[in-house]
Amino acid sequence: MPYRGAMRRDQIALQLYTLRRLSAVDLRGTLQAVAAAGYRAVELAGLPEIDPLDLRRMLDGHGLRVVASHEGIERLRADAGAVAGRMAELGCPRVIVPWMPEADRATAPDVRRFAAELGDHARRLGEDGIALGYHNHDFEFASLDGTTVWDVLLAGLPPEVELELDVYWAAVGGRDPVAEIAAIADRVRLLHMKDRADDPTPHDAPVGEGSLPFPAIVEAARAAAVDWYIVEQDEPADPLRDIATSLRYLESLAV
Repeated sequence: MPYRGAMRRDQIALQLYTLRRLSAVDLRGTLQAVAAAGYRAVELAGLPEIDPLDLRRMLDGHGLRVVASHEGIERLRADAGAVAGRMAELGCPRVIVPWMPEADRATAPDVRRFAAELGDHARRLGEDGIALGYHNHDFEFASLDGTTVWDVLLAGLPPEVELELDVYWAAVGGRDPVAEIAAIADRVRLLHMKDRADDPTPHDAPVGEGSLPFPAIVEAARAAAVDWYIVEQDEPADPLRDIATSLRYLESLAV
């Protein structure tokens, strides 16, 4: 009997970065394949340059809802208003900053300044009804000035800034994803769902084909009232097969 957590099927989305190489060749066909696999929601990243309204028409044409978009901190620094305008054209409710530049994490004071800056951008985007979050990799969990980048960041983030926890990268960084979700339950709104292959060298795998405890992850996310469970792989072996495998597995955990 499959585990029954409180994740709903309509909370599962796909990070399009997973299909960036296919999208670069045939964006329309890739979106069609995403819909055919059974997805009804996507997160944007890694797409070829395209007018936001044209992209929205493509997504709408395949019944795909945009739940968030990865936007580098450099774009926000250059023109946060332009980012907000693009999100409005896309009908996108969230911006996720996917990376902290090395210069912004050299010391604990640097990280605190970065955290405060994210708060400023969150308030600016909030004026247009757009939320802002931050997505982790593994470097946040490395030691820094007697603590970690992650712990300094969390301590400095204003409450307006949400978190998108990548469970794979948290595990690679030495953290227990289940415990981490519980620790940030007040602000984690999205999860990146990719598995960790059971190999000595870390690399990702389709959800359910690796070593991460996804039933427990889903249960912790339910308790934290996570909004979206977003399938992603950085280096899928067979992108279309892998996204379908991940979706089927997560559907087996859904109510």
